[in-house]
Amino acid sequence: YVKSGQMCAANIGNAFPPIWQETMSPLQDECPSRPFHVVKSIVESEFGKDLEQIFSFFEENPIGAASIGQVHRATLKRDGSRVV
Repeated sequence: YVKSGQMCAANIGNAFPPIWQETMSPLQDECPSRPFHVVKSIVESEFGKDLEQIFSFFEENPIGAASIGQVHRATLKRDGSRVV
């Protein structure tokens, strides 16, 4: 639904009334983030390991969120590299 709202806010082709554009405009730069337990579950599923086995630190609050993902600061356990 977020991507649809972003398209509405951008009003591509002048297809949407102003009230819809205004209502959906926060989705262009204030996209809601996913709860940490959802992010943790996705990361563990993708890597096939517990989060604690991969990262020595994983910031629960994202530094950014968008319609297709969000970004978290973390530190790799294997070599201490800081990643996002």
